[in-house]
Amino acid sequence: MAVLSSLPLGWLACAIAVAVILRALYRARSTPLAQVPSAGLLAPVSRLAWAFPHEYRGTITLDLPKLHDRLGPLVRIGPTEVSYYSLDAYDVIHKAGSKFEKDPRVYGGFVQDGHPALFSITDPTEHAQRRRLMGQLYNRSKVPLLEELMLHHIANWTRCIARSPRAVDLPVSCRALEADIISDFSFGSTIGAIDAWAAGRELGMVAKNDELASWMPVITNLPGLWSRLEYFQTRLAAATAYQPALYRGLAEFVEWSQSAFDIAMKAKAEPSPSISSVPHLFQTLVRSGLPFLTALGEAKENMGPGTDTTSATLAHVLWALAHNGTFQDELFLDLQRIGFSTDMASLEGVPRLKACVKEGVRWAGAAAAMLPRVVPEGGVELLGTFLPAGTVLTSSPIWYLRDRTAFPNPDEFNPYRWLTPDARDLRQDALRDKYYIPFSKGANICIGSHFAYYELYLSVSQAVRQFRITVPGDGTPSPAPRVRPTTGSWQPVLLPQRKEWVAAVVTDDLRVTMTPRTSKKQH
Repeated sequence: MAVLSSLPLGWLACAIAVAVILRALYRARSTPLAQVPSAGLLAPVSRLAWAFPHEYRGTITLDLPKLHDRLGPLVRIGPTEVSYYSLDAYDVIHKAGSKFEKDPRVYGGFVQDGHPALFSITDPTEHAQRRRLMGQLYNRSKVPLLEELMLHHIANWTRCIARSPRAVDLPVSCRALEADIISDFSFGSTIGAIDAWAAGRELGMVAKNDELASWMPVITNLPGLWSRLEYFQTRLAAATAYQPALYRGLAEFVEWSQSAFDIAMKAKAEPSPSISSVPHLFQTLVRSGLPFLTALGEAKENMGPGTDTTSATLAHVLWALAHNGTFQDELFLDLQRIGFSTDMASLEGVPRLKACVKEGVRWAGAAAAMLPRVVPEGGVELLGTFLPAGTVLTSSPIWYLRDRTAFPNPDEFNPYRWLTPDARDLRQDALRDKYYIPFSKGANICIGSHFAYYELYLSVSQAVRQFRITVPGDGTPSPAPRVRPTTGSWQPVLLPQRKEWVAAVVTDDLRVTMTPRTSKKQH
């Protein structure tokens, strides 16, 4: 009887739920965006219905290109959000002077301690002012001044590799290298990631960065839930002294960055290892008049993208070289001819090296994040479709790095996309260069591009100079996954499996053997 008496209420609840869904669907389909194909049936109703699950799983930037292939250049992924795949549209939205501003919902999630940094600043005027300040260190003419700092940590990295009897886990070791470089550059203090890795452990504050990236969809879509999780964790830690590994790693980073901040503020001697002759980011910004806490937020926000993207790219380049011993030895001889110079201009003048680095940046596509922009007042006609003001338009720069027309067989690492057949020079290709936008473009182009290139030139050249890199086993490269004609001495290598959140995270095992070059016989 109790069940029977409750049936009407159950039916009523179902009817209300259906009515709410139908009303939401009607509202979603009664806007100008209704003419844009949807990623899923409920995608126009709520971000939580389609976009959020794909973001959380780290597949949204992997899945959307497939949908664009099927549905066209515009795909609706939320009530007021549209994904686009069109370089012409990208140019319009990201050009200098564009009225399309950053989406505060997404960029607000990156703000450190209430102080927006260059990446998370949404106001164009404030962004331009901050960019000018940071140009003192990041401009192409200034980056070579960081040679001493970078080489200091690369030397420590190669020493640790030479002493290690085990295979080198490329993503882990490269992340340790970049964490030390970026921490020293940002704060003037080294985080100690290389030494920790050499001792057989990862620093929690570095290792948990990937896990934090997987939580960004929660932070940006469900900020209230994230705040409650943080509150619960704080109470749990106070009551039991227990901290989950993620929160422990974040707490360690807060403690370390505060310590580095205190050292810089008190103008004490810089902790070892550090390079006293090189100005660091925090110091430079403070001397330029930026408030202390704002400069601290800039230095802290610099740690994530500065570490993840470059380290992933370096790991991919070394992985590809490990499968191509002959090309690797030819690159060694090229570097030997210039006396293993560490000068940026000299390294850029080595075609094989420049091709490997540019192909690595393209192939790794490490900066995977989508870059949402808001349609300005009055709306916009884009790709034959009117999009009203307030619509969020989003796309990822790495999609264009895998355009099948500009980059045939895009999932293969092949430096001959950039080289002449004899590898003596770089070849010209206007279409390739047009689609090569790994650092985005326009006023918001990544300010760290020259910094990243120099890190990669130095790291790859020093690794090849000191080691012969092979896949584990008998010391010979593994066969290519498929046989087809190759160019020169290069055997194409397929892109490792991955997830994509803010940055790409490799899920395959990328372990290599790095054998010191002790005699000319190994060259």
